[in-house]
Amino acid sequence: MHSTMRNESNTENNFDEKHVAERNEKASSYASEDSSEKVVWDARTVVALASLCLLWYISIFDRVIDKNEMWSILTFVGSVRSRPPFQAAMTPLLTSTGSQLPLYFLGGMALTATSWMPVANTLALASVAPFSGYLGDLFGRRNITMIGAGAIRVGIVIVATAHSFAQVVGGMALSGAGAGIGELTALSGVGELVPVKKRGLFVGLVVACLIPTTPYVMYSQLFSSRTDPQAYQGWRWGQWISLIYNGVALVGIALTYFPERNSPISRRPRSEVLREIDYVGAFLSISGVALFLVALQSGGLTHPWTSDVVLATLIIGIFLIIGFCVWEWKFAKTPMIPRELFSGQRIVAITFAISFISGMNFYSLINFFPATFSSLYNPDPIQVGLKGLGYGISVTAGAASVNALMTYLPKYNRELLLGSCVLMTAFIGALATATPDNARQTVALGTIGGFGVGGVLVPAQTIAMTACPDHLIGTVVSLALAIRVIGGSIGYSIYFNIFKNKLTAALPTYIAGKAVAVGLPATSAVQFVTAFLTAPATAAKVEGVTAQVIAAAGRGAQEANAHAFYYVWVTSIAFGLVSVLLCMALPSNYKFLTNRVAAHIKH
Repeated sequence: MHSTMRNESNTENNFDEKHVAERNEKASSYASEDSSEKVVWDARTVVALASLCLLWYISIFDRVIDKNEMWSILTFVGSVRSRPPFQAAMTPLLTSTGSQLPLYFLGGMALTATSWMPVANTLALASVAPFSGYLGDLFGRRNITMIGAGAIRVGIVIVATAHSFAQVVGGMALSGAGAGIGELTALSGVGELVPVKKRGLFVGLVVACLIPTTPYVMYSQLFSSRTDPQAYQGWRWGQWISLIYNGVALVGIALTYFPERNSPISRRPRSEVLREIDYVGAFLSISGVALFLVALQSGGLTHPWTSDVVLATLIIGIFLIIGFCVWEWKFAKTPMIPRELFSGQRIVAITFAISFISGMNFYSLINFFPATFSSLYNPDPIQVGLKGLGYGISVTAGAASVNALMTYLPKYNRELLLGSCVLMTAFIGALATATPDNARQTVALGTIGGFGVGGVLVPAQTIAMTACPDHLIGTVVSLALAIRVIGGSIGYSIYFNIFKNKLTAALPTYIAGKAVAVGLPATSAVQFVTAFLTAPATAAKVEGVTAQVIAAAGRGAQEANAHAFYYVWVTSIAFGLVSVLLCMALPSNYKFLTNRVAAHIKH
């Protein structure tokens, strides 16, 4: 018995010594100024990098097209049947837009499940991303990348061939999970194949691959405006295009992407690594984030915030997330969030906080800004798409250019991020001046604000990638992505409820005031407003209603929307100021910008 105990003790000591040696080797590699490995720029390396860039492109393209086509999909697979009173006034203003907001505004606030079509995509992405990055760091990037690309492919096919609600939700969830994996593995995969000091430049090149995606509002308008039976296949082509690009990326990755990392983890037996996976942490994080986001999307949308469904889901989700933090801190042997990620520097923690806050403003821009084009101005699909070109291009331009400048201005990375936060805060907040009469000003403000958003969103991840240990680069990118989505979901929930409450109160007042001002008898005001908000086709039959009254009521609805949007943009200023303060507290990452290369393509 004593012999057995001594053997067990020796085994534990050997295990501990092995891990101490691994940590020392990691620290030595992390601290080294230059890598002994140089980047070999041959055809295989170039094709591998290009394939990762294309995977990043398709991960983003599929998500924005999926979400922005959902109104068209609802038209065919089971559109919303119930309408709260104020939504009818928004119908002529929002049904032409390809953004996801019509889905929420026209269908979501009734007790309907159709709003979960686009939500399923984001929910799956945020839930799966942290565990995927962790697995990529343990098992290597190639296999996880292939799984992500395959999941996108299957999800696209399911959505493109869907004829039922369940099919679309399932396909959206699967493609969302795959897109999350694709986005994080593309960024971390490219980042570890180049010198640390050039990660900004190459991540900027990855982001620049999104330039063909920037007119996504126009794409969605053109696809989703084809709603007649003869053009039934129109919206599906958004999916087929995604599938084609995904196939090219998948082939390129399968043939050329064989990364070898300078990490002791990559030399350990697969069976040993499998035993050390943090399964408990994975369960707590995935289930906690999923339930938390479900509660946020349900509250005020499909259920009241005080309902048992929302409160129970929210509380359980929060407790699971707290349990995950305690488990990672005290009990996990191979945690999903290692302490060494934050040891010796504050950069990673602060950039995570910046990602969280910037996610709030990013979601306010991409969700609410397109809606202003159709609710305040001409709702023609082409006009909405043209107005959306500016900010779509500027977000990508901001992300690509600021990332690239981080390589050429290595001592001023913090200042670049700070300047972007100031632009984001000032110009998105300035959208509070939007009215039905200043379309050009509104587009200009949103375009400049979009540049600021782009200059924060991805560059914050890039700074974290430069300061983290090489063997945790996937973990850093995945956590930043999940934190950004969670922050965005919280922000969207706040913005949405502000908008809904303000619009619900303003619509009857604005419509009645405008209608009475052009001749509607005061005695008919209540009847007319009720008809206009519930059954617009019958509003003309109300006594005293003329064409001028109908036009004035439409103008009143526009001004009511402008009034509600005002509070959304003003609220965004508070979050923007927090991001500015965080940037001011961010230490310089200059000392981490070395020639060290974390991995290379196997030849």
